Amino acid sequence: MRATLRWAHSDLRTHRGEALFLVLATAGIVASLLLATALFGYATNPWQRVFAQARGAHVWLHTDRAADAGELAALGGVEAVAGPYPTASATVAVRGTRASVELRGTAERPEVGRPLLTAGHWIDPADPDGVVLESRLARALLAQPGDTLALPGTPRTLTVLGIADSPERRYRPGEQPGLVWAPPAAVPDPGGQVIGLRLTDPGETDYAVQRAVTVLGAGAIGQVSTWEQARAEAQGDNRLLGQVLGLFGLGALLAAGLAVHGAIGTRIRGHLRDISVLKAIGFTPGQVVRVFLLLHLAYALLGAVAAAALTQAFGSRFPGRLGDAVGVWQGLPGHTVALVAVPACAVLFIGATTG
Repeated sequence: MRATLRWAHSDLRTHRGEALFLVLATAGIVASLLLATALFGYATNPWQRVFAQARGAHVWLHTDRAADAGELAALGGVEAVAGPYPTASATVAVRGTRASVELRGTAERPEVGRPLLTAGHWIDPADPDGVVLESRLARALLAQPGDTLALPGTPRTLTVLGIADSPERRYRPGEQPGLVWAPPAAVPDPGGQVIGLRLTDPGETDYAVQRAVTVLGAGAIGQVSTWEQARAEAQGDNRLLGQVLGLFGLGALLAAGLAVHGAIGTRIRGHLRDISVLKAIGFTPGQVVRVFLLLHLAYALLGAVAAAALTQAFGSRFPGRLGDAVGVWQGLPGHTVALVAVPACAVLFIGATTG
């Protein structure tokens, strides 16, 4: 073992340029794989980005007007409470297209479940009939800021001030009403209220729902929706995109693997004279293999750890969508597993290629 380490040290001193190249190449490949993982999640699951930026609620409870939100805020595991917001069911129409909606009264922009404006501006207290539409509902109605929404059966009209993304369940005709944020004055006869709960541990969503039902009473709650339901609906819409991107990603990964295989094979073939010398001085074939495994695994481990550390520390500071993607990815539950698994797989692959 001592002779193996001495020869490895001698090789490192003699071929510093090659060693540096292998470390940098491994770091580049691992960093690229980690960034690709972040971008893949960002592209195929935009809902997660919206949920993170909006500080989305994990549970939404539709209750009667007598329910006390203060009792829910006192429950263990509840980080923050949104609302209560008065709500009313309605039907809106624009240019002959109708949709069932939930009018939600809010004087200020919520901090939990905060809508992310994509067009226009937020509700103006000076305009009691100005509303903001959830983006999926707006696309279904072909509505833009400045359009006027009619309320069939009533003389009232609403003016679209803005359009916003929301991490709540999306509008589905005949299944899920669209969400419309409006000033409280635009909801004169609320049929109930909605309360959002943001939890410290998203994994305890079902338990939180049970405790909420116990505290408020089953009769006070009309409907419960969770972040898991919203995520499942959003992911179903992007499944095909994920499959296409995944196929291209596998192709890129295969190309990177072939490049690494070729580089390591070329380097070892360039050491045939050294291998002959090692055998001449008494190294067995197994010891020769261990020498090169030790060298390449050390280079790979150094490059992989450096890439993971740099991506974790500075990935979210990249400008544009790349930084946003890494920032969202770092907030996902499986982020730590990917941060360890990707470098580990790269090191194992390099070790197998060397062997």
